[in-house]
Amino acid sequence: MEMIKVENLKKSFGNIEVLKDISLNVDKGDVIAILGPSGSGKSTFLRSLIDLVEIDGGSIYIEGEALCENAVYPHAKEKRRILAKTGMVFQHFNLFPHKNVRDNLLLAPMLKKQGTRDELNKKAMDILEKVGLVEKINEMPKNLSGGQKQRVAIARALMCDPDILLFDEPTSALDPELTGEVLNVIRDLSKEKMTMLIVTHEIGFAREAANKVLFMDGGYVLGFGTPEEIIDSNENTRIKNFFAKMTY
Repeated sequence: MEMIKVENLKKSFGNIEVLKDISLNVDKGDVIAILGPSGSGKSTFLRSLIDLVEIDGGSIYIEGEALCENAVYPHAKEKRRILAKTGMVFQHFNLFPHKNVRDNLLLAPMLKKQGTRDELNKKAMDILEKVGLVEKINEMPKNLSGGQKQRVAIARALMCDPDILLFDEPTSALDPELTGEVLNVIRDLSKEKMTMLIVTHEIGFAREAANKVLFMDGGYVLGFGTPEEIIDSNENTRIKNFFAKMTY
């Protein structure tokens, strides 16, 4: 099943063209690591898939429905419906600092009327168990480490039962010791066949956990294939030079 289809995506900020004719198909269960140098358009592309960035040209289809077609979007209610099965985890967690872990997890599904408080509380416990944080359910974000905050952010995204999860550099704000605990959660989700797109600089993780790698540079897709095809044996000079300079 095709979960995401992108055709000829274009986006500019002022006179700077950030995305240049991006096309991509994402199948159910794909774990796609999006790699490339800073400023290549990776995060802009990811954010366009969840309507945090409005594109200037092209089309985006989510599970067969048009989030935008030829850069024309449906009305807000229809966009929300189409995006309901897509979740996003940000670089800097974006937890509500005045709410404890439980209430951070319950807020969105309560607003969407996805269950009673008791039902959602049980669900929160189950998901926190999955990310190894059930004992932190009553903690405030200020009392959590960076890695714990990011795992709470992942748990919060899972509360709304997404079919697709997007990660925008989920470990870049963490020190190396805490990076591993977040990557382990993402690895576990990949084993459950969750469809995920992950902007990351963790090359070793991309090779291990992703079944496909998308390499971007200068607003273009320069390569899309298996980790072996893109990271280990690609003949594109720009891609080869990029990975030759990386340590992983």
